[in-house]
Amino acid sequence: MLTIFTEGDYDENYVSDIYSINQDNVPEVGSLNSIDQQKKLLSVSSYHSILLEDNELIGFAICFRESRPYWSENYKYFENKLDQFLYVDRIAIRSEYRRQGHAKRMYEDIFNFAGQDGLTVTAEVNTKPANQGSIRFHEYMGFKEVGVRSFDDHDVAYFEANQTEK
Repeated sequence: MLTIFTEGDYDENYVSDIYSINQDNVPEVGSLNSIDQQKKLLSVSSYHSILLEDNELIGFAICFRESRPYWSENYKYFENKLDQFLYVDRIAIRSEYRRQGHAKRMYEDIFNFAGQDGLTVTAEVNTKPANQGSIRFHEYMGFKEVGVRSFDDHDVAYFEANQTEK
């Protein structure tokens, strides 16, 4: 079951599980310092979903529209480039549930949400350390690479998917 939250809403009961899945998926997603930082991230999100199987949290997504008070340099890349967008900050699935179509299902819902306002869906993927599986997945989902950036400890590629081109 996929449950959707918008405009900073979230279910307090799942925060520690979200944090645990997030940390288990580093470096594919960015590490967070604490559960409090996880709560702050959720509270400023525009879209957040959780995926439950038999009442167990197995995955989550956190996304931001433009003009949110979000501190990520990757988010700021798109904010400086696009007037309107939905930035997929992180999507993570428990390791034992991967490669079963869950991320695809979650992205399809993200596309549906973005499509309501005609938003371009954006994301970034690590290229150093390389995350080839995620790059292939994003290309499969219709994303096109639109930029790159090097940081001190990692490199990323930026991607966009325009709903009118899907």
